Amino acid sequence: MNEPGVFENPCSICGVKKATLLCDYVIKYSNGIIFARSWKQFQEANATGHNETCDLPICPDCSKNVGHHADMCPHHYKLHLQAKLPGDLEIKRLRQKAKIIEGGIHDARYLHR
Repeated sequence: MNEPGVFENPCSICGVKKATLLCDYVIKYSNGIIFARSWKQFQEANATGHNETCDLPICPDCSKNVGHHADMCPHHYKLHLQAKLPGDLEIKRLRQKAKIIEGGIHDARYLHR
């Protein structure tokens, strides 16, 4: 039996329960502007994130929680899992990240200069 209110906002996955969540998977990244007349103008233009999320309506039973207030639809959760590096590559990534942090390097393009 369908939950009350399901027809107002049905879950896109099961269609039986009311969707109370939206998929938070980022589907489009916005890098903002890269040129500005001043540092202040650059900061203001890039201060707020403009990344676009999936926003597929889902119920709690069909969602996959991946962190604090971050839920994904089953399709994007599978993609999220595929983004994780295998063990040996993850170790190399973490070593590089430690070098960047220890050296005060904020941009990997400057590692080889």
